[in-house]
Amino acid sequence: HHRRDATRARRRRDGSGHLSRRWRRALAGARDARRGSDADGSARRRRSAHLRRARVRQDPRRPRALRTRRAQSGFVRPLAILFALSTVLLLARNTDPVRAAATFGTELLVPVQRVLADAGIAVSSFTQAVSEIQTLRDDNTSLRSEVDRLTIENVRLREAAVAAQQAAKLSDVAKTIPFESVPATVIARDPSNILAALVLGVGTNDGVKVGHVVVSDQGLVGRVSEAGPSYSKVLLITDPSSTLSALVQGSRATGIVRGQYGDALIMDWILQTEPVKAGDVVVTAGLGLGEEFRSLYPKGLVVGKVLQLQQAEAAAYQRAIIAPAVDVRRLEHVLVVKTAP
Repeated sequence: HHRRDATRARRRRDGSGHLSRRWRRALAGARDARRGSDADGSARRRRSAHLRRARVRQDPRRPRALRTRRAQSGFVRPLAILFALSTVLLLARNTDPVRAAATFGTELLVPVQRVLADAGIAVSSFTQAVSEIQTLRDDNTSLRSEVDRLTIENVRLREAAVAAQQAAKLSDVAKTIPFESVPATVIARDPSNILAALVLGVGTNDGVKVGHVVVSDQGLVGRVSEAGPSYSKVLLITDPSSTLSALVQGSRATGIVRGQYGDALIMDWILQTEPVKAGDVVVTAGLGLGEEFRSLYPKGLVVGKVLQLQQAEAAAYQRAIIAPAVDVRRLEHVLVVKTAP
């Protein structure tokens, strides 16, 4: 009974009814059919070699472990070769051939290294030079700015020093005049000196009135002919309409000084007997003229110096040409003396 059952089992496994054998017979029939349709074809002609290899490589039925082992072997093999070479070189580094080869290689590389070193030094020097040039340019620009600033500051300080010096001189003059005075700055003038006028930066708001005398640290300038709230006009002693009484220091000779166009004054009515000579100083006499019993100008203000003497129209008198003591074209600061009532 048991033997009969075993025979049946083998028949079911190996017989025609077994599934595996049926599948094999179906595949064999399909191959026979393809061969019959192309009698001259062969297996190699039906499919090219690279397609067969691609088929084999891309066959998903191949085990994944086999593919992984091949990939690992392709990665490990170069590492093994590299490790072997490193080991050989490490063991052979102290041998004579290796030392000779190293020495020879070093001797070959020395010129190259020297050229590279020189090139590196040259590049470094060039870079440093460019950097230093830029630094010098920046320093030069900074120094120029500093020089300009110091120059402007120096000019300002010099002007302040000149103004302070002139103010000090005017203060000394004010102490010698027995009248109240107001310091003023020249804000306008006639550059040609034809109009013989100045404009000052003080006016009635500062107590300035028409007739007040204007002086500088060098001498008499003129008198106020017009006064506004913040300005005043000065009629210079060089104006032809200006007249004043004067005397010559030393001889004490008196006369009348009047202006004329230009830079000179004329002193008339000097007696021929007066010992007047060139270089004598002429000052205000403090005397009234005509119907005026009081002079507009205080006594002792410097008018100028005698340049030369001339014969007057009247035989009993002589005329003196006088150079004004004040150069109006360079005048900047003055005193307005409040002489008029």
